[in-house]
This record gives sequence, C-alpha cells and structure tokens, in this order.
Amino acid sequence: MNPVPPHQPPLAPPPPRPSPPAAAPPSCCAGLFQTVLHGWQDRFPLRSSPFYVMAASSGATPRELLATCERLQRSGALQPIRAHWGPALRRERWRLGFHAAPRATRPQAEPPEKSLAEELLALPGCMRLEHGTDQNGHAQLWVELEALDELRLQHQLDRLSLAPQYRLRLQTVQDTRPGPYDDEALASLVERGLPLSAGPYERCAQLLGRSERQVLAALRNWQRDGQLAHLSLAPTPTRSTRVGVLALWSTAIPGSACLHALQLHQGLQRLLPAEPTPQWPWRFGLVLEAAQTLADHQLNALLAQAGLCEPPDLRVSLRIERPREGALLFGI
Repeated sequence: MNPVPPHQPPLAPPPPRPSPPAAAPPSCCAGLFQTVLHGWQDRFPLRSSPFYVMAASSGATPRELLATCERLQRSGALQPIRAHWGPALRRERWRLGFHAAPRATRPQAEPPEKSLAEELLALPGCMRLEHGTDQNGHAQLWVELEALDELRLQHQLDRLSLAPQYRLRLQTVQDTRPGPYDDEALASLVERGLPLSAGPYERCAQLLGRSERQVLAALRNWQRDGQLAHLSLAPTPTRSTRVGVLALWSTAIPGSACLHALQLHQGLQRLLPAEPTPQWPWRFGLVLEAAQTLADHQLNALLAQAGLCEPPDLRVSLRIERPREGALLFGI
C-alpha cells in the first residue's frame, strides 16, 4: 500500500508581466522631427516665448516641441538658434590665392603642424576653399573670405603660416547706419548661436546684462534695416565636396554679349573681371563647377559658345569645400 503524499501548498501565481511601454504620442513621431528640422530654417520667431509661437503651427505642445529640439541637437542633427546676416550688412568679400607649400619636417616628439588648408578652413571668415592643380601640375589653394573690413581680414590672415600670393576684393557692402557693428557683444552671441531654451532671448539678455526687451528691439531693428536676414533653427549642414575649374586671363576683356552668354551657364559660380594689380595680375577669370570628368570639357564648350577664343593663361582643376553656411564676422 502506497503511503499518502504529504500535503503540498498551492503553487504561487506567476508574477505579472510588465505592461508594454506606452506608445509615443503622435507629436513625438518622425513627422514632428521633420517639422523641427525644416520648419524654422529662415523664420525663427523674434518673440519673447518663441516655442509657444512655433507650437501653434506644429501640432505639439511647447514642452514637446522644445524636448524634440533638444533631442535632435544632442544627436548632432540640429544647430543652435543662429543669426543669418542680411544683404545690407557692411562687409567685404575677398578671393585669395596661395602656392601650396609642403609641410615642414619636424622632430617626431613635436606635435605636427597644421597644413595651410587646415589653417584656412579654421578661419572664421572662410566661406569656400578650393584645392587646385594647375596645368603644370603645381598645387594651389584658393579661398574666399568675408570680413567686416580690410583690417579684420588682415587679422585673420595673420594667423596663417603663409601669406597669400594673390588678392582680389570681390565685393564691398557699405552701410553707415547703426547696426550689429555698433553692438558686437550681441552680434557675436547670435552669430555663434543661442542655446535652446524656452526663453533664448532672456538668457541672451542675462549674459549681456540687459533686458530681454532691449535684445529683441535691437534684433528687430537690424532685421528692419536689412542687416539681419533672419534667425534660424536649422539642421546641421552636410559637408560636401564638389569639383570644378578656375580659368584666368591676363589680357582678355570679354564684351557684354560674351559675359551674358557666360552668365547663362548653370554651373558658372563666379566671374572675375578686374583691373590688374601686383596682387592680382589678371584682367578676367571665371570659376565653373561641374562633374569630375566633365569640368574641362564644359569649360571648353562654354568658352566656344560665348565666343571667348583666347585660351586662359592659368587653368586650375579644383576640389571645392564649403566649411560653413555663413562667415563669422563678429567677436574675432
């Protein structure tokens, strides 16, 4: 006869499964990310509480909108709130050329020196850097820089290990009205970018020891006068490299019909008419961007179409970098 088994306590019920995480509200989906990345590239509000204004058109609450912006900025996808200067702002744009020299040899224990290209890309006014090789295989560097005036241009050039061999002033904007150059503390802050917060202008005012009303009034005045185009909350730009060709003539002086034909070409980036000087010995030049294998062919076709039969004295194949969207003009 089998013994009676001892009494067994009932099994404990299994622990409850954790509830699935709540789904993100619709305002946190990819649609809001796209709205943040593209909705305020050229119209960030000049208002005391800009995220309340922006939330009205985004379908999100101000808190959700700000949190999304912070998340994108932490990931590197979104820039700070930044000023873009307008066409009326007083400044100068220059084109400079360098014969690229090889790096000097240094003892192994010493830190490596920067190349000239790295030095140029680090200049706050550098808008465009062209790595070139001329028809004789010689390396060159061409750069376009912006500065408030020639003195500040020279302050940037003093940082370089090599002085430019060629120098041409491309553009000068004159403006005698009060503007950002009379308030460089504020201009420098908004140019480099305001941090994200519910009250970015209030934080800016605190840093400057002013009232938020004074900061907003100054920015609105600059915008009214065309010195400030807008403030933006924009995605971080993708660094890209393009190719092209530079052509320079010492004696050619194209007529108006030729210039008009050249300007119609989609890839033309710049015409360079000039009075020759010791710092710029050419009367005419152009920069053309095109596909890697087509740049020289397109240049030949363009010159033939425009009726410019004289071959250029200097022809340089280019690899082009654009390190920033706008030059940093203040606080340098």
